[in-house]
Amino acid sequence: MSLYQKILVPLDGSKLAERALLPAITIAQSMSAALILLQVVPPIMLTVDPQLYAQISRQSEDAAIAYLHQVQASLADSASEVQSLMVNGSPAATIIQVAQEQGCDLVIMSSHGRSGPGRWVYGSVAEKVLRGACCSALIIRAQVETEVFTTRHILVPLDGSQLAEKALAPALAIATAISGQLTLLRVVTDAHLQAETPTMKQQADYLESHDQSEAETYLQQVHGRLPTTTIPITNALRKGPSADTIIDFADTQGADLIVMSSHGRSGIGRWLYGSVAEKVLRGANCATLVVREKGIGKL
Repeated sequence: MSLYQKILVPLDGSKLAERALLPAITIAQSMSAALILLQVVPPIMLTVDPQLYAQISRQSEDAAIAYLHQVQASLADSASEVQSLMVNGSPAATIIQVAQEQGCDLVIMSSHGRSGPGRWVYGSVAEKVLRGACCSALIIRAQVETEVFTTRHILVPLDGSQLAEKALAPALAIATAISGQLTLLRVVTDAHLQAETPTMKQQADYLESHDQSEAETYLQQVHGRLPTTTIPITNALRKGPSADTIIDFADTQGADLIVMSSHGRSGIGRWLYGSVAEKVLRGANCATLVVREKGIGKL
């Protein structure tokens, strides 16, 4: 069975939202997955005559259906099954509901759509979908200039936890599908003690050396457990603040997709949504796939 069987692509009629189509069709073709193109028609926030309201609503619905049929026709040459769906409702809540009702494994969407009232903004639709969807979500930020899978370099940050390692299977599957490369990154944070005395410096140096040695061993173990593949897989160890270091590494190495779990290990210094994962999502200059087990909402 393929990792992804149904992929939902929410669209709002904008070119920015349509940037999700290329990675969606690439993943769908490689995994024999079905694509569902969704346009949500939100309620009209106007106090007007009921007949006029109904007329405007019908026009909006007709325009959405015509647009979806046009996009669907443009994908006719792909080997994937492509469906289109128009639904009335609040965009974020409707996307989440459709993903659940259709049994989708993955949502791929841009973080912004058209500008203007009622259109998508990060912190609104994309963020709500990310927090509430029953499945994984691949978010393409509007600020990202290069298309996803241009460099075919996928980065998987790990924190030593089994939860963070849930990103490995989808990352490896996608990297294999696009004949790309995979990098496993472990970030070692600064020493636990401030070196105010020679003794404390010695302790801090020991802790730092121990953490780096442990991180190297961990990466080697994880690498060794991965299934045999023809794609190149490398390990990387960096020191610094977790989120900033992940973002900087992705930039310098030309990664075009970061794949990470929505949670890491609990406890001080480990990943929590609202901390490392959220900072990476907001700050990375490439797309981010946040992996969640199907059926689990709320990051």
